[in-house]
Amino acid sequence: MDQHVEDSARPNMTLRNRIVGAALVLIGVFVAYKGYVYGLGQISRLGPGALPFGLGLLIAPFGVLIAAVDPDGDEIAPVIKWRPIALVLSALLAFALLVDTAGLVIATAALVFVSGAADPEHNWKSLLAIFGFLIIFVYVVFVRLLAIPFTMIGG
Repeated sequence: MDQHVEDSARPNMTLRNRIVGAALVLIGVFVAYKGYVYGLGQISRLGPGALPFGLGLLIAPFGVLIAAVDPDGDEIAPVIKWRPIALVLSALLAFALLVDTAGLVIATAALVFVSGAADPEHNWKSLLAIFGFLIIFVYVVFVRLLAIPFTMIGG
């Protein structure tokens, strides 16, 4: 198939910028509204809605800026690679589900090896090295220094 036909079927960057910018404006307004509903509190004692309100007020203008930016309009939007996104999100979900039941070692192994499959440049030796470094780092920093009661193996 002709490359020009494939490129013209994809949205250009201007359209994508406007869609993403509008979405960010809507999200920012919604978050700011919900933060306001929770209560802002006082300057000396902030309420539960102060942080979401402030973040919503920061998100909305960025949405306007993204929508207003007009790269030539000829630039083609990049193709989204769904496999790496799915693998990284699956790795995070696996870690969250395993950390309490299987322990930190198994959960970290799932995190490293599943997310490592998203990058074809990593082999099992590099992932094993990353896993070993992370386990030692987490044990020293969180278990020993900060005394957080993580179960290393088994829940």
